[in-house]
Amino acid sequence: LGQDIFQFYLPIYGHASGLSASAIGAILATLAVASFIVRLFLARLVKRVMAEKLLAWAFFTGAIGFALVPLTGNAILLALIAFFFGLGMGLGVPLTVILMYSRSTEGRSGQTLGLRLTANNFVRVTGPIVFGVAGTALGLPPVFWINAALMACGGLLSLSQQDQSKKAG
Repeated sequence: LGQDIFQFYLPIYGHASGLSASAIGAILATLAVASFIVRLFLARLVKRVMAEKLLAWAFFTGAIGFALVPLTGNAILLALIAFFFGLGMGLGVPLTVILMYSRSTEGRSGQTLGLRLTANNFVRVTGPIVFGVAGTALGLPPVFWINAALMACGGLLSLSQQDQSKKAG
């Protein structure tokens, strides 16, 4: 949901900041490029760093990206923020699939991944509604900051899972 909200609200924020459609498109392109680049190195990263730690990094990167957007209206700075955000978010989906598959009970990986897909689609439908209400009531910056807080919580949860994995292993 984080990437969806970012891609939805960044153009609105960019327009409100006076950026052209081309500048906003270029900013979103940097996010896509970063997501692609980080996935090229995903296998090597997973071999070197525990998946939970990488997932925490992805969440914290997302939190930083969300928190920084409302602090600037400059296209170049927003592109740098979007690139940084994309590095983290590019890891999120593949890592959650890897973790869910590896932690599912033998013979139940399809059910586990189906549940993940169901939850993901539910959040993709309800998230924009919730953040639309928040944006209407509070304005655009709080939408980014609320998402930053949610991402930071996700990072902390991922770190706590890493600690539990170390104790169990």
